[in-house]
Amino acid sequence: MTLTALLPTLRSSIPAPFDATAWPAGSTPTLDDVTVRAVSIGRYADICGTPCVCTGPAVIPASGGVASTILSTTVVVATVVDAEPRTLRIDACVAGLDAVWREARLLGRVSHAYDEQFAIVDARGVAAGSVILPGDVRSGDRVAFPCPGCHTVGEVR
Repeated sequence: MTLTALLPTLRSSIPAPFDATAWPAGSTPTLDDVTVRAVSIGRYADICGTPCVCTGPAVIPASGGVASTILSTTVVVATVVDAEPRTLRIDACVAGLDAVWREARLLGRVSHAYDEQFAIVDARGVAAGSVILPGDVRSGDRVAFPCPGCHTVGEVR
């Protein structure tokens, strides 16, 4: 249990916990976004539309954040197209991507709602996993999550 989970209003002043080893090297959380090597993932999605991907070097395990020269990590940004109680449908096809759902983040706004667990259904209607996000997630919200490996936008569209 984290402080931002216990007191969601703290999300206005500190970013939610962030496992840097799950994201591309050089990734940093902000209050309502993630930057990968100083590029805003939220702004990138504004320009490219969703679903979109951003790939960078993976972090070498137990290295303190050193970038790998051979491994990659991809960040997928998807839009919530339907938010039902306990279920979120996203516009990305994520089956087979091995998404790290524990690291999923709401982009573009700071929520003060308590966290809830949601089932994720991808664009093909396939149950893709479960994620913990603020309970007020609604249609139109963007969610970013990392996936190990190098993935193309064609895989998620």
